[in-house]
Formats: sequence, C-alpha cells, structure tokens
Amino acid sequence: MRKVSVSVPATIANLGSGFDTIGIAVDLRNVVTIEENDHFEVFEKGIPLSGEDLIAKTVKAFLKEKGESMNIRIVKRSVIPLRKGLGSSAAAIVSALGAIMAFTGSIDLRFVFNKAVELEGHPDNVAPAVYGGLRVSAFTSKGYTSLEIDTPFKFLTVFVPPFETSTEEARGALQKKVLLSQAVFNLQRLGILLAGFANGKIIKEGFEDKLHQRLRLLSHPEAKRFFEYLNFHLNLPTFLCGSGPSIGVIGRADPQIPSGWKKMELNVSKRGLKIEN
Repeated sequence: MRKVSVSVPATIANLGSGFDTIGIAVDLRNVVTIEENDHFEVFEKGIPLSGEDLIAKTVKAFLKEKGESMNIRIVKRSVIPLRKGLGSSAAAIVSALGAIMAFTGSIDLRFVFNKAVELEGHPDNVAPAVYGGLRVSAFTSKGYTSLEIDTPFKFLTVFVPPFETSTEEARGALQKKVLLSQAVFNLQRLGILLAGFANGKIIKEGFEDKLHQRLRLLSHPEAKRFFEYLNFHLNLPTFLCGSGPSIGVIGRADPQIPSGWKKMELNVSKRGLKIEN
C-alpha cells in the first residue's frame, strides 16, 4: 500500500513594518498522511470528518485535475491554532499539495508555492510554509517571487488569546487609501529592519508600523492593551502575528499575561514542507 506523510510549519507574516511582505516559519508543525483506500475519507484524532475542509478540497481538486483515483484516506494531525495569525490556512493548503504530490509522484516546491499562493492568496505566509526560514515575497513581472533572508534570531515568544480573527475580518479593518507619510514611515522602517537582518542585528524600531497593526488591534481592545504593554515594557521587538490576534516577541519574554491567553516559545524552523515518511 502506498502511504506518505508530510509536515508543514506554522508561519507568522507581516512582522511589523513588513506588511504583506515578510514571513517566517516556526517549529509548530501540522502533519498530513495520505494512504491508499477503497474510498475517500478524512480522519483527525481517530475521528472521521464528514465536512470538507481546505485539505480535503485541495486534495480532491488536484486528483480531479490529474485524473487520479479518489480512493484515498487522509489522516490529519493539526496543532497550529486556527484563526490566530499563525498561518493555519497556508499550512493546510501546502500540506495538502505536498502530500498528494508525494503520494502520486514527486514534490515540485516551485509548483506548490505558486499553486498555494493562487489558492490562499498570501505569499508571505505560503513562502515560509513551503521553503522554511525567513522569507521576503512579492508579485513581480515574473510572477510570485520569494527570497530567503538570514535569520539573526533563533526563537520567538507568541502570546495566543482565547478569541479569534478571520483573515477577511482583519483585512476589512484596513484603510483603502493611506497617507504618503504613513507609506514612507513603513518603507523607512522596513529598510531598517532588512538592513539590520543583513548585518545580523535586530532593530526594534524596524518593527514599527502605521499600515495595519493599530487598525487590526482596534477590533480587540484586550489585545490592544496587551500589545501596548509589551511594546512599552519589553526592550524586544513586538508585533502582531499575521492578521492577529496573536502577538509575537522576538526572543524570550515572560510577562504576566491576561487570563485565558497562552504563551508559546517557538524555534525558527529552517525547514518548510518536509516528507516525514
């Protein structure tokens, strides 16, 4: 019987001034296993799932396009929190594409990257999920492009609240037009951020932002207060994870956290999509 398992890391995009640009992979990995079966089914934690999630939809679409048999069993092991700003959607799509490609032949990372961006829409999340590490991504004249940056830090602390934010909700909070001064502010900070990374330095001011974080935090007053507390009291870069509502800090931090929140200390993952067996 054919059987393959792949894992994909959680990712944190936006990183302060790097709105829709920078993403990093962290060692919190979802695993997807695909094996031969006499019909199509999906399991998680030993329980059959009746609905079709992103993984099932992505796998079915790939098999239909390739004219392959739908007789497979998918087994998911998901640890990345949903709608918390840790790239769960990107991880689902990348793991589905990687698993079914490995099951039916071989993995082409460039294809996975392009197809996942087409389906998920956020290359800053997809790129580190596919390739690992710290990535800068953009849409260029040659299509979506992603470049690796040396990572001058090894771990992050992420504070996860007991409430959620959908990508659509968070995107809807943003301004359709921004002031020239706001754009220049972010460009300058992003330049400082990337120059610091290139020289092995972490510059806190490089994470400052006027395009997305404040607007997204307005939807969650508790997260806004905690973000401001961390940013003021810690001499460490503080940023909204993806579209929120989780909050990240470069390095280790142990502040008093609000009731119901969870703290995760996560290593940067140099590996993206990986075949486990």
